[in-house]
Amino acid sequence: MIDPDDYLQPDFFRFGWDQLFLVETVLEFIQVKQASQMIELGAGSGVITCELSQKLPIETAHLVEYQKADWENYLIPNITKKAKLHEAIYHWQSVGEFNLDQKIQAPLIVANPPYFLPESGRKSVDPRRNIARRFVINSWQEWIDCMIRSLGPGGQALWLHRDPGPPGKPILPLGFEWKHIKRSNKMRVICLSRNT
Repeated sequence: MIDPDDYLQPDFFRFGWDQLFLVETVLEFIQVKQASQMIELGAGSGVITCELSQKLPIETAHLVEYQKADWENYLIPNITKKAKLHEAIYHWQSVGEFNLDQKIQAPLIVANPPYFLPESGRKSVDPRRNIARRFVINSWQEWIDCMIRSLGPGGQALWLHRDPGPPGKPILPLGFEWKHIKRSNKMRVICLSRNT
């Protein structure tokens, strides 16, 4: 069981049971048991990468986080102290900007994307929390497009999705499929697989 006290976290956004649910589901469902590299989109404090690296042989982790000023002092120390990696590479950019040249082709991608559309629900008074919880920087389809261009052949991307989630199915090219693989209350984990 992950102890939140083991990790540095900002006051405006603390990890919870949903990230723990994602880690457990990834370990249960991934087909790739040895990932030379993985990508975490929206890395935040890096808890998901730290926990997965302790249980999977991952050499390199690409950690993509848009809010450098807000997360750097949490993400880097957590990865340095808790992750079992050969190398951690930090990408301080949005998912829409990440890997546009498609040079990174990872067998495993994990993500805890925003759960809400910009116009839905009650907004936080803290804009940093809004960026973490709402699709205000990149759209839902831009997150999917990033996974598509960054997923290697035979790879899997798994991410958290909260009901009701963004409307409609994402647009996928041939050779990719997605499915819901596990649910807990209003949260589910979705897997995008690349067949070729």
